[in-house]
Amino acid sequence: MSTSHSTQPSDSSSGSPDMMTAYRFVPGSIEPKKELVPVPTPGPDEVLGAGIVVALGEKVAKDPETSRRLAFGTYVGVLTTNACESPECDACSRNLPNLCFRVPKLGIGRVDGCWAEYIKARASTVVPVPGNDPSDARLAPGTVAAATDAVLTPWHALTRVAEVKRGQNIVLFGCGGLGLNAVQIAKHVLGAGTVVASDIKPESLAAARKVGADFAVKPDEMKALLGEKKLLVDIVVDMVGVQSTVDIGIDILRPAGTLLLIGLGAERVEIPLLTAAMKQLAIRTTFGGDCRDLEECFDAIAEGKVKPEVEERPMDECGRVVHGLAKGEIRARVALVPRL
Repeated sequence: MSTSHSTQPSDSSSGSPDMMTAYRFVPGSIEPKKELVPVPTPGPDEVLGAGIVVALGEKVAKDPETSRRLAFGTYVGVLTTNACESPECDACSRNLPNLCFRVPKLGIGRVDGCWAEYIKARASTVVPVPGNDPSDARLAPGTVAAATDAVLTPWHALTRVAEVKRGQNIVLFGCGGLGLNAVQIAKHVLGAGTVVASDIKPESLAAARKVGADFAVKPDEMKALLGEKKLLVDIVVDMVGVQSTVDIGIDILRPAGTLLLIGLGAERVEIPLLTAAMKQLAIRTTFGGDCRDLEECFDAIAEGKVKPEVEERPMDECGRVVHGLAKGEIRARVALVPRL
């Protein structure tokens, strides 16, 4: 769940207001609390935004290239992984900014996230949206907001971690928000051969077929389908991350195949080492993505190759949406829109 902004708030014509509405989790509570809080002031290397750039920090404003890229009114998305970019950082110095945890992630722990009318973010994490037009149906604010996670995560996993090649056969477990986007990335962007989607919900299987999966079956029907179609599986993408999907994935992979673990449904899973060794499987994990990934996601969406399923709701429904997620009532993604 993320927050989108379609326009600059109405009272910002003379600069951003002093106060804003935000939703926060208070320690010990399961209900997000609505609060009136000060609009954050961007630090020297930060940008203040409301879906569009409304203010630049001092250092950003003085940098010709960055201030031009993030000029006032530029339509943007924010990369919440927030790498430190220090040459002394083990992750950043090896071009792994998504694995940097030296700087707090936006919205994780006690750091404010995006359930607010304004957010501040380091300029290095802010990515302009192609076309700079919030009214573009393909890149509507809700879609841009969802893309920063629900498209970014499978994009990085499939393109940079698993390195999917044209013609490879892929099985994907879990057809929620990330899974449906993964189907589209594999099929329409990377040119995968046969894509088989799997989920326990009939409506999710129907959604997977609609976005491009060649076949969509329940997990216990997977092995029979692969045998019937004589399909050899190169990559299994596990968006669920529980023991049962890991077991099926290892069982159905061809020798030298790849098990890509994205879902975190269980704290731990067991790997049958002898089976994995005798098939010489590669077991890969992944986390988030970086600015290049987000730029490429936006481009793919602009070209119509990926169409994220997003529902926009007023930000005042924040609590209701959180409870809906907990109950499994929301299949894809919801973008909260301030002052709808």
